[in-house]
Amino acid sequence: MVYETGEIIRTDILAGLDAERRSLGVPSTSGDVVVDRSTDGSECRIVFASLPPEETDNLIRRELDAAVSGGYNLEWKYYGHDTPIDLPERLVAAGFEAEDEEEVLVLPLDEASLAAFGDGGEHEIRIVREERDLVDYAEVSREIGRHNVEEERRALALKLKENPDEMSIHIAYVDGEPVACGRVYFRPGGPYAELAGGRTKTTHRRRGLFTALVASRLQEARDRGRTHAFVDALPTSAPILRKQGFQFVTRTQPFVLEQPR
Repeated sequence: MVYETGEIIRTDILAGLDAERRSLGVPSTSGDVVVDRSTDGSECRIVFASLPPEETDNLIRRELDAAVSGGYNLEWKYYGHDTPIDLPERLVAAGFEAEDEEEVLVLPLDEASLAAFGDGGEHEIRIVREERDLVDYAEVSREIGRHNVEEERRALALKLKENPDEMSIHIAYVDGEPVACGRVYFRPGGPYAELAGGRTKTTHRRRGLFTALVASRLQEARDRGRTHAFVDALPTSAPILRKQGFQFVTRTQPFVLEQPR
């Protein structure tokens, strides 16, 4: 499979990504979408969909109506090979807001791939597993202007409490100050790890902290027996990750419907 841009997609990796997406949530009653709901019920993500074109608009309306009546925010994660091909236009027409497009990148986890990142030994990085440590995570998020910081902190705290083996949070410190962070997810029974939430305070950028946190999370993933790591990378981070060996798989874009508060 080749994009118009010339990007070549490995179909075996793409199939692995789709299997991972299916494992992220629960199939809908009709089986046409896979839904991932937050523990507190305030957030819902559609993480996989393969829809017949003639049924797509009705299915979008169904999920939209359910979100409105349930009072939860809804995110539809569209991937470049999802069907129908005009799904993004249909989502926008239904009232979803398009967010920034990202590249889905993958890295096989072996000694050579991890060596490209170094060991990050010059940085102090802690893997935090307690709710009290999320204050440091929130501090980094707040400094870079993230919205809904407290809502995210509460959701992560609940995740750590109820499924502690499925997520780790890595935080980098400089002179005791939390300055960068990132998450890594481990879906039960799968060979993949997913990197997410990489952030660095504006006062500490261009110091290798982003790369060090990637290396730290990749090492944990390999130590836990995972064979590949995936990441949805924005244009700011994709070139860095590509340079270090991550390979392009496809493109993804979130479409979001937020409920008024």
